[in-house]
Amino acid sequence: MRMAMRTVWLVGCAGAIWSQHAAAMPGDASAWGARDPGACPSIALKAAPSPAEVATMVRCKHEGIARAGGELRLMENLNVAVGESIPFVAAYNAYVMPEADARSRVYPIRGSFTWVTCKTRHDAAIYGNPDKNCYETDVADAKGVCWKTSFSDWRCLLNGSALERRDATSPPKTLAAGQARQK
Repeated sequence: MRMAMRTVWLVGCAGAIWSQHAAAMPGDASAWGARDPGACPSIALKAAPSPAEVATMVRCKHEGIARAGGELRLMENLNVAVGESIPFVAAYNAYVMPEADARSRVYPIRGSFTWVTCKTRHDAAIYGNPDKNCYETDVADAKGVCWKTSFSDWRCLLNGSALERRDATSPPKTLAAGQARQK
């Protein structure tokens, strides 16, 4: 099983989102009673990424099982729109783009999604209902960027401020895809 460093977005009491580097792993989410985190296929494109490809790359970047704390983090109802390409330098100060090919153009993205954070069914059973082991927060106005790496792979990130938290929700069993839009 591949282990990767990912940026995990945590939701604070005031609804703001901040990032913390955490070791997250893709894998089997059966202990949470949920669908597995999104796969991370290698995507090498010759043209602009499609909204469906962007959604796959965003999920790859943000979903996973946190090694510390054992939480499962998933993105549901992901809606993305892909803008026209811009020069790398136009996004350089706004986004951290690891391994970016600075000679390539980048694509601004925007959208919305629902963060789902779950504790294991076992842990939830200690304090209540193991079938209501998650909480959800909506991110209505997310912004991000997609870039080509120096290895010709593509990566995307998308983040924004969270709205109110809904506690005691059921884990997602299948992918709630939302809508993908090309601008």
